[in-house]
Amino acid sequence: MSLTGNQWKSVRLRTIVVLSMILLGVGVAASYWVLVHPGSIFVRWAESVFPRRITKISFGPYPTAQDLRRFKAAGGRYVVSLLDPRLPYEKVLIERERKEAQEDGLIFKDFPMASIFDHKIFNNYHQEEKKAAQFLRSANGPCYVHCYLGKHRVMHVRNELVREGVPRRYWTPTGTDQQYWDLVTHLNQAQKEFSQDHFAKVLEILQPISLGDVDVSALRGWSYYRLGLFDAAVTAFQSGLKLDPHNPRNLLGLAYCLLQQGEPVMAERKFEEVLERVPGQEDALVGEGLAYLALQQKPLAAQVFRKVLRMDPNNAEVKNYLQRADSE
Repeated sequence: MSLTGNQWKSVRLRTIVVLSMILLGVGVAASYWVLVHPGSIFVRWAESVFPRRITKISFGPYPTAQDLRRFKAAGGRYVVSLLDPRLPYEKVLIERERKEAQEDGLIFKDFPMASIFDHKIFNNYHQEEKKAAQFLRSANGPCYVHCYLGKHRVMHVRNELVREGVPRRYWTPTGTDQQYWDLVTHLNQAQKEFSQDHFAKVLEILQPISLGDVDVSALRGWSYYRLGLFDAAVTAFQSGLKLDPHNPRNLLGLAYCLLQQGEPVMAERKFEEVLERVPGQEDALVGEGLAYLALQQKPLAAQVFRKVLRMDPNNAEVKNYLQRADSE
């Protein structure tokens, strides 16, 4: 039985459609395979490289199992993912990485920031960006932060860290490896002692550290301050500001020292400088209010203290300051 011309056309059309669907399916499957294998040659050409040296905060692409083992061997503690489980291929990668991190004794954190080549997909992108930065600021050990390629989402988190006053030294190491890890170890020990008000012990722990670091300077300065050694505190805070002239923690400490030394005008300027970089910083607002009190500008002081109490209604100390500001 022979087919008519129209029948041959119909057969050819159906064949083309079927073949197109098969090719489309193969293409989709191949694309998915590539996406869930970031270590493949098809992705490696486009991504950034895993850092050669691990710092307190290291940035890069999705890590291989070998990368995670290397990170652990270098003293790493936290793996911070910016992948988003709402993207199917990233959900697969998150589950794989969580398992590998746990096997290596690493702590896995995920702050979902879905984007494709820096085009944000969901509305909570910026909230997660801020949460990631806040976590990194307070993390008590080295962190490896990554997105998919290590080029877009990690840069937004790094920019947020800059806005929050985290020093670039956290991710731009200087000195030798041994110097860096001595600094990290001593700093972690000193922070624990500081949280328990053991200020003399803090200074003892930090005494061997010669490598310049804004966090060491701030911790030294605040320990001297709490011990009432204001001149020594000023020297420590100023040494931190030589490294990073706009570092909020050292600026804040210097401002409080100036207040204690009877320089409320200079103190108020430093508090304002902190607030320009970290708007709403509570300690800076309280200090600004105290500077206004010292300058006998009670209405301004009361205005600032009320602002603080709107943020922190149970702050008994600020309530007392407000009573002083409201008094005739």
